[in-house]
Amino acid sequence: MATSTTTFEGPEKKLEIILASKNPSIRADKAAWERVALASGSHIISHLHTTKIDAFLLSESSLFVWDDRVLLITCGKTSLVKAIPEAIKVIGKDNAALVFYERKNLMYPGAQPSNFEEDIEEIADYLPGKSYRLGPANYDHVHVFYSNQPSYTPSEDATFEILMNGITREAEEIFSANRQRNQALSKIESLYSGMETDDYFFTPSGYSMNGVQGENYCTIHVTPQRAGSYASFETNVIENNYDAKIDMLLSVFKPERFSLVLTTSREEKFLQLHDSLYRPTAETKQFPMFCKTEKSFNEFDCGYCVSFLNFVKKD
Repeated sequence: MATSTTTFEGPEKKLEIILASKNPSIRADKAAWERVALASGSHIISHLHTTKIDAFLLSESSLFVWDDRVLLITCGKTSLVKAIPEAIKVIGKDNAALVFYERKNLMYPGAQPSNFEEDIEEIADYLPGKSYRLGPANYDHVHVFYSNQPSYTPSEDATFEILMNGITREAEEIFSANRQRNQALSKIESLYSGMETDDYFFTPSGYSMNGVQGENYCTIHVTPQRAGSYASFETNVIENNYDAKIDMLLSVFKPERFSLVLTTSREEKFLQLHDSLYRPTAETKQFPMFCKTEKSFNEFDCGYCVSFLNFVKKD
């Protein structure tokens, strides 16, 4: 993770693979998922599980495995696409109903082993699909790629992300080498009542946390460096409104700017959730310290919708 003397790439690359069949379970072989992590350029630090999910904290972010899907999130100089062949070995190519790859624009792209276009060329050698950019080319944006079986139809599914750049100096100190348990950390660790959490403080700075309950997860990653500080939050917990979670995380990290990414299947209740991000009512707060600068909504032919919004702190 981040150090005080180097620039660490906090923004993540993300891979999700949904299976056509969950039999046999892909959770049994922990060694196989260690090989997947190693192929990306990371390794497993610790392991947390429920009867529905295995959650691995990695040296660069997180890995989650269910009976019917896998989610790998990596940061730094990792090559997440290098993990796809190893993951396909575990899953079986014919059993990969949907492969979804996401990569945020990076702060130090010249230090990366590849860019998004090169990643897609590598993936397309064995998984043909479509790619998109959400957001402006010269500002905060997210690239996505997906490949799906024609017969694939998603069940109810939602993922919500908050991607925060330029976190406050106070937040940086919370996650420094001299950190202590405090109110801010207590807020983070109690985001969802009843979730079991597993966290790790990196030396000299940096923080990762996984939380699990049933089949639900949340994860937070913090890069608290002076140049290019960054924090992210992600969950599959479905809520009618995410404003309370956003407000709480903004109060802890106080970023200069942030992006929201909501990815869902196409049920009407989720379309209403997307709409609430775009057209806030008097009952839906819209973060008065920030200006909304971009918003986009895409419907993909794999059965998913994605909203992307940028916010910048007011002067």
